[in-house]
Amino acid sequence: MYPFAQTLDISTEDEDPEGNSIHAHLPNENCLMIFFAFLLQMTSSNLRPPINGDVKNHFAPRLVGCISRSLRPVFIFLRVLSLFPVLIQRGTNRRRKRWRRLTVTVLLFNVALVLILLNGYLTRLNYKLVMLYEENFGLMHASTVSAIISGLKPFIACFLIALFTFRIKTHTRLIRLIDAVDLSFRSAFRASPPVRKYTLWFFTSSAVLFLVPFVYRIVEYVQTGMVFGEEPLVDSAFILVPMLTIWNIVPLMYYSLHNKIVRFYLRTLIKALDKEHQRRVFSLKFYYEQFLRITVIQEGIGTFFNPYILFSLSWSVAVLCLTIYFITQDHASLSQPITAEQFLEKEQRDILNTRVHFAIGWAGIQVVVAAMHIVLICHTGMLTNERTRQVVNAVLRIVPDQNADLDRFQIACFVHKMTTQFMWGMTVWRAFPLERSTFFTLFSLIVTYSFLLLKLRDNPNVAPIMTNIVTIVNSSNSITAVDTRP
Repeated sequence: MYPFAQTLDISTEDEDPEGNSIHAHLPNENCLMIFFAFLLQMTSSNLRPPINGDVKNHFAPRLVGCISRSLRPVFIFLRVLSLFPVLIQRGTNRRRKRWRRLTVTVLLFNVALVLILLNGYLTRLNYKLVMLYEENFGLMHASTVSAIISGLKPFIACFLIALFTFRIKTHTRLIRLIDAVDLSFRSAFRASPPVRKYTLWFFTSSAVLFLVPFVYRIVEYVQTGMVFGEEPLVDSAFILVPMLTIWNIVPLMYYSLHNKIVRFYLRTLIKALDKEHQRRVFSLKFYYEQFLRITVIQEGIGTFFNPYILFSLSWSVAVLCLTIYFITQDHASLSQPITAEQFLEKEQRDILNTRVHFAIGWAGIQVVVAAMHIVLICHTGMLTNERTRQVVNAVLRIVPDQNADLDRFQIACFVHKMTTQFMWGMTVWRAFPLERSTFFTLFSLIVTYSFLLLKLRDNPNVAPIMTNIVTIVNSSNSITAVDTRP
């Protein structure tokens, strides 16, 4: 029988491991509204005929919360980063807490606006630095290319904060959809995603990605001989630089977390379908309804994350292509032009070279982050889409059963839904699905671009671009610069 036609125990008390009664929090208000809507809809429908001749109450689950409540630490962390500047409605008295929600929401929006302006200011400073490097050292100097690649961080953070801020309704709608499906699977299969495990993975990854640039910044501060307190903007980089990396990575981790939840529901559905060979409990119509609910979540994930995915793939490919272009150029320089006095002092030369090497290191971190975006986005979408196709394989394994003759229409519905997967699966704005072919297409594009640049470099008909020629005369301690750039 359909589990939604059963009466659920909505108790507000739970028991600890010792058997004592303890008061547990009520599920959030959205979960209760979804539950009563499902209960009203399903109790008004007729029960399906029993498969074995009788109706048995196989499940008697208890309503023990929702995904949104389990993900509360993640939402708080996103709220700190201004990627989710809104409070989720909780409690039973809306009017009493309406003023509080309104005040906190206005405050969070103002913080998001301040962070957008801050990242915009940092983007402007990086642009000026790139222009200064290009004017003095040339475009193919290591400092210039490193400034371009590293300078994308505040721009990316500014775009992501604005994107997540102005898509709050889509974000909250996605959370409600996941809560609804979680309620359905709790009732039918007594299964819920291990959100604590996913949350631990989320915060561990964020902590590691914060510590790597933080430690690197400390090493750079010591090796280059900087003095704490001389320049406030340079001192603030201890926090700003790791935070910029976090702003780049956290949305990717959040996207992967949602896909992990969806894959858990798909695995649960596949396991339940495999058990139907031993004993038929639910009809294929019921499984098809659950499958449609999962595809609705996938559509919600795509609607919310598609702009982010397209933007991330765009800047990641651009960073990798710029890096390859710099590596394949003969006139690319790693040394920094210096004055005659700096040339004669070994300590000054070492400090300047060390700064160039650290600048290349910062650019290298961003290149790794760009490659991580391409790999994780394609890998996550591929796993979700392939797990979805395994549901149809589990359905088709039921066909040889004797009781499956009446379910052939539902099997046809499964197959038809799967043939239109590119319209609702993990895609990039429904332009192309995130599959293995997508990753290998991007990889082939980058490799082809590399070989093309190498071929042009070895072509004698391509005139090399001349850069500044600096001549140092030791006898007179003078410097002569001849500009031969076209």
